Amino acid sequence: MQKTKYFMYLNAIISSFAVVVAHTITNPVQLGVSTTKLSFYLLLCIILGIIFSYGVPLFFMQSGANVLSYRERYTTRIFFFKRIHKVIIPFIIWSVLGFFFLYGKEGFQLTIKNFGTAFLTGNIVGPYWFFYNIIGFYLCVPFISLIIKYGSTNIIKYTILILIIVNTGIPIINILFNTQSSFGTSVPFVGPYAQYFIAGWYLNNVNVTRKNRLRTYLLAIVMLLFEITATIYFSFFVKRIPMLNYPDGIVKTFYDIAMFPSFCVMCALFLFLKQLEPKLNSEVVQKFLKRVAELTFGIYLIHPFIVVWLLNPFNQIFIHLPLLVKMFFDPLFVYCLSGLIAMIVRKIGFLHWIVP
Repeated sequence: MQKTKYFMYLNAIISSFAVVVAHTITNPVQLGVSTTKLSFYLLLCIILGIIFSYGVPLFFMQSGANVLSYRERYTTRIFFFKRIHKVIIPFIIWSVLGFFFLYGKEGFQLTIKNFGTAFLTGNIVGPYWFFYNIIGFYLCVPFISLIIKYGSTNIIKYTILILIIVNTGIPIINILFNTQSSFGTSVPFVGPYAQYFIAGWYLNNVNVTRKNRLRTYLLAIVMLLFEITATIYFSFFVKRIPMLNYPDGIVKTFYDIAMFPSFCVMCALFLFLKQLEPKLNSEVVQKFLKRVAELTFGIYLIHPFIVVWLLNPFNQIFIHLPLLVKMFFDPLFVYCLSGLIAMIVRKIGFLHWIVP
């Protein structure tokens, strides 16, 4: 029986909160902040967007840490049954709900064909993009788990290295040479976030020395400062490079979670949380973490509906207050309300399976 690691519950809680922050207060246009020139609120949006970008990568790392050793606990058939029950079915159900309540536009026909098109292109619920990546990862788990089970730590590190090179090196080469390299699609099992799943397992199961942890933390600080500095510099102080153009003029390349700088920051955060494990030995703390963590997947599923339907009415309370007040309360409102709804749904017997 696998020993419970309570820092993983903490991972789930802070990653779900980070996702909510990213979808409520990091988009300057959504907040009515001009992107034509650098201002306090625009700078704040950029910095918060970079800092709280850890939400989905940390979730990916936790998923890798949890499932890549599944062969020690159950068969491949049971593994797929659990993933279908816990992830795929809720994803499809909430996508159907999103199609009817979030996606429809005036004159738009809610037909099966339109649903299929929107579902396959990931256009129904924007924040659900990560489901497509994690489902692809689950399909690869049976053979990746063999690398984990029978490969040496050097083979695992080599796998991570290849993923980093393809996901970071190739895009940089494409920018420098203004081209689309064929090498990016020539390596099997390469997705923009695949390194997180394997790194999550590695950091969870391999003992990292104190010296290497400190090196990782130092590298992460340098990379975080680089992300912030490069994003601001290329967004506002240099002529646009065509391949760096993004909506609203904010260059995302340097803090994109697929890139090496973000990967360093995420690994350091995962290691830091792992080191907190001995401090989470209080029974009260463990019980609290477990209960809140049980709601986090429901928060992922429900929060886009809260943002669309209830966030603007909520903000009417702060309409005459500084934007900073709104930026403080918006994530808390969406997170807490989403968690409350998830808790209520989980207590209703016949609905429990749509929020596992």
